[in-house]
Amino acid sequence: MTQPDAWSRRLADISAEAGRSYARSLRRYNELLERVASGALEPQHVQSEFRAYLQEQSPTSTRDLVEASVGLLAGLLHVEAKHRESLLDGLLPPDGPLPPPPDPSSVDVTTWFQALSKYAAEQSARGIARHQRLVERIGAGEITAKQVQERSQRYLEAQAPKFIDEVVELGMSFASRMQDSSTSLADGLYDRLLGPDPEALPPRSPPLVVDLRGATGSLVTAEIVVENSRAEAAAIACHLSEFISRANAVVPVGDVAPSRFTLAPGESRDVIVSVPLDEARFQPNVDYFGLLRIAGAGEREMVVQLIARAE
Repeated sequence: MTQPDAWSRRLADISAEAGRSYARSLRRYNELLERVASGALEPQHVQSEFRAYLQEQSPTSTRDLVEASVGLLAGLLHVEAKHRESLLDGLLPPDGPLPPPPDPSSVDVTTWFQALSKYAAEQSARGIARHQRLVERIGAGEITAKQVQERSQRYLEAQAPKFIDEVVELGMSFASRMQDSSTSLADGLYDRLLGPDPEALPPRSPPLVVDLRGATGSLVTAEIVVENSRAEAAAIACHLSEFISRANAVVPVGDVAPSRFTLAPGESRDVIVSVPLDEARFQPNVDYFGLLRIAGAGEREMVVQLIARAE
């Protein structure tokens, strides 16, 4: 299968899933209208539950959407810098390994774009410095303009397909994640108002609940097994939300490792969630709720409910 064929197939899969999601949402919406019309549900109750659901899901949903956007921008910056460095490495001495972009899942919610701007500025400065060295070598007669042109032409012929592939993959992954987030949000709302969807395939598994309890100031951890139930290799992405108390106190701490990895069909791997029960952030003997979302291992996103408590 050629690369364009693979892209077309991936896009077709995303479009088909979007169609299924739309059909399911429309069916559930009609069911909701029928229940309201028959008096089984009061409009006031629907409005109240809708507001409560959005309030509960807003922190996680917002983080997911912004994290995906930051991930796309960071990925594009890294791809551009990586290919720029590879091109110049054929003309200049290597300048050391290219640092990876900041992982959105590891950056505090208040410093997402600051971290991305800093990375972009660092890579811009690195690129300018290397281009300046190239100009100096050309001026000194160490490299000719013809050598630069020939190197650029060879690199373009050899690496252009890979560059395009990486950019398209970033875009496809972004679109898929946006779709998954939107579908999850809509399904959760209808499940809350109408109960589980009997026609949903595959059925939702009971949510996994993990307690993260420990003494104030300690680091609590939990291991969660992720298994690839697909018939093909799966790219797994783990995303840890903020923790929120019943009083709506938000605590943006915690880590999941590894956050991204690949599993062969049927293969499994442990991921470790760790949360520092900082005395300044976790009020003693108060439950704080968070979510670990694991995408890619099966047909549905795996959601683990986390309860952190400093004792």
